[in-house]
Amino acid sequence: METFSTRVTNYHMHNCIDFDKIIEINSGGSGVIYKYECKCCKITKVLKCLRDGTQIQNFNSEVEILRIVQGHPNIITFYGVTEDPSNGHYFMILQYVDKDLRDYLKENFKNLQFVDKFRMAEEIAQGLWFLHTKNIVHGDLNSKNILVYNSQIKIIDFGMSKQINKVSTPLCSEIKGMPAYIDPQCFKDLKYDKKSDIFSLGVILWEVSGGQPPFKLLTSPAIFWNMQVLNEFREIPAENTPLQYIKLYKNCWDKDPSIRPEMSLIIKTLNELKNSSIFNV
Repeated sequence: METFSTRVTNYHMHNCIDFDKIIEINSGGSGVIYKYECKCCKITKVLKCLRDGTQIQNFNSEVEILRIVQGHPNIITFYGVTEDPSNGHYFMILQYVDKDLRDYLKENFKNLQFVDKFRMAEEIAQGLWFLHTKNIVHGDLNSKNILVYNSQIKIIDFGMSKQINKVSTPLCSEIKGMPAYIDPQCFKDLKYDKKSDIFSLGVILWEVSGGQPPFKLLTSPAIFWNMQVLNEFREIPAENTPLQYIKLYKNCWDKDPSIRPEMSLIIKTLNELKNSSIFNV
């Protein structure tokens, strides 16, 4: 019978890490994030480990998805896995990026032109489209799970991602994540699919245009309640946003999933907006 330890050794194992020198930089519901300088290449990388033993299957699923989605410029780089010999804990080894989209917008929004915003929006959509071509739904797309590395977008955190096929839709025992980005339909039927990702993308497109997180003055419980009860609870467009862009993200977050556009159309529209902005700079 294949165990977690036998499966994980099928991935590229790294054994040159000094675990006494890793530095914790973040902690979430499913794991702890560390950074360290790789002794082999002198490059700072990230280690992501399980919070406890009950997360072993989730860890293995995330590693498998990371392996599948490698090779795209807008997906975080996965280097392999490692084991701390002192306690037997396994870690994913990932590219280190110190700025997420939310913080990047907060610090740089005043200097961004629309061509910059449309380029970032298109790169986010390109990364998501790549996931969908692999029949993977992200499941937790928000501005904290998108990093900005040298102005390039990197989608991260596949802990809630699922592989799907044409006859099944992932079922969730509970809905997790940031309520403002979650498709309201998910609260009703506990199903998450590609159209749910597109809803989340619509919220992020709004955020890119306005430079601030959605419903920033509301608490998470308040957002959760409003998203459940008021299916049309949405943010208002930022001033001076092109109408074509507003129409795009509003279609993405439409309460009717059948109205939400296909990823190919989203990318085509964003590319047209980006190119037209270049000529208008």
